[in-house]
Amino acid sequence: MSLNSFAHSLRRRLVTSYVRHRRVAALALAAAALASTSGLQASDGYDRTPSTIVFTIDVAEDFSQFVPTKVKPEDTQPERGAFFVTEGRIFPAGTIPKGGTPEAPNDFDPNGAGAIGTWFCRGTHLVSGALFPVTARAVHTGQLYLMPNERKSISTEGVEGAGATVRPVTGGTGPFAGYTGEQRQELIGFNASGGVNLRVTFVLRKIQ
Repeated sequence: MSLNSFAHSLRRRLVTSYVRHRRVAALALAAAALASTSGLQASDGYDRTPSTIVFTIDVAEDFSQFVPTKVKPEDTQPERGAFFVTEGRIFPAGTIPKGGTPEAPNDFDPNGAGAIGTWFCRGTHLVSGALFPVTARAVHTGQLYLMPNERKSISTEGVEGAGATVRPVTGGTGPFAGYTGEQRQELIGFNASGGVNLRVTFVLRKIQ
């Protein structure tokens, strides 16, 4: 074998060995990453396989937790532009009876037994407080549903008021992480505290 042939053969063997080594290393890294990801998904205890999740809940606002700001010092009610924060409790669907007005609320107690989570809402009035019960786009809000805590939650954003509305789901944690979709909300009345009662259906789709 000539010196040139020997050198060419040696170079080819070295290149082949290097490529084979890189492939083995890449496969090892991929396997390690997959094992790490699988461990995380298994350890959190949630099944993220459904492509669609649909469920309904009821919400009862505790009006004693409603705190608005004033646009003008002399305001006696929330006016357009007033900020507010409020909260309530989440119940299984169908728990809260329909009916009740601000003047004649039903007798449902938002702090009664059977709650499965907590609801927080903050937003801005688009109309005066007096017009809220008869205005479809009365407030622009962000809502947070803890079911029952921050490790299993859904957040939404949009307008709401009288009647039914559809709002975008902006995020979730735990079993709702990695999903987007809609919040379909209906104002079903006013409870004993003076707060709103809502029936909410979530239609969630897995992000591909």
